[in-house]
Amino acid sequence: MSEKASLLAEFAALGGPIELQLSALATERRVPILALGASLMRPDEAAPPIIELMRRAAIGGRLDDDEATLLFRGLHVLAGARHEAAFRPLLELLRRPVDELDSLLGDAITESLARIAASLFDGDADALFAAICDHRIDEFVRDALIGAASFLAADGRIEASAMAGFLRRFYDDHAAADGDHVWYGWAEAVALLGVSDLAGELESVFREGRVEDGMADYQDVAADLARTLSDPRDMARFRRAHLGYVEDALEELERWPIDDGEVEAAFGVGQGPAFEVPVPSTNPWRHVGRNDSCPCGSGKKAKKCCL
Repeated sequence: MSEKASLLAEFAALGGPIELQLSALATERRVPILALGASLMRPDEAAPPIIELMRRAAIGGRLDDDEATLLFRGLHVLAGARHEAAFRPLLELLRRPVDELDSLLGDAITESLARIAASLFDGDADALFAAICDHRIDEFVRDALIGAASFLAADGRIEASAMAGFLRRFYDDHAAADGDHVWYGWAEAVALLGVSDLAGELESVFREGRVEDGMADYQDVAADLARTLSDPRDMARFRRAHLGYVEDALEELERWPIDDGEVEAAFGVGQGPAFEVPVPSTNPWRHVGRNDSCPCGSGKKAKKCCL
């Protein structure tokens, strides 16, 4: 057991009302280790208030600063505890407009959402597939979801034939607009899972412009497919793609400090300086939104360029 895990277990054993632990998660600037440990060890108690926030946010309800912080940290807690009851509320939350999700999840959308979704997965592959195909959901969110599905298929949580069939239907139905980032996720899924029956289609998504120019190189993805076929048991390829489960909620959360600054208003979050979109404190792009024009002058949105 790691030193962090030992500390979490030790602190969790101290007990106390879960409401106090959740309050600490919601209000303390640094991740409170005692509260995190208690919540991880007692997910059945911690989950209902967190899931209630997810459901309220999913229907456009207003969250104050502390509630937004608890939702963000709570997602990682429930993911770390593999609390499957949060999977459906997560999918509903992810259907909110992108500006609202940016306010609540920030860069975690591209950095850790795939691991969160995989960790919360409740076994309903059809629900996950439907979300990936849902055009109401932001392209980067759907990319994270198809990454989660890829890992779950490799881990045996989704049947390989079901995943391969979904990838085939996605291609045949042209289930996303050309240039949509989810096509990159589709190509990566084919390569990571070694779906050799789709090798021709993999080349086509690049030739036809479904994968946006500059997003990835066909030769690189084809090489990844070849490596998978040569050693299909090597799961390290998923770690290199930053896919898997949330194994250490504390480590995940320590990447997202809460800093003073202006509060994002798109979701109606906050009335003061306590909460800001979670981003690394050293990130020089912290005031550049994913949908803003890229400061490099390319004319593209930041999320499709230097970001």
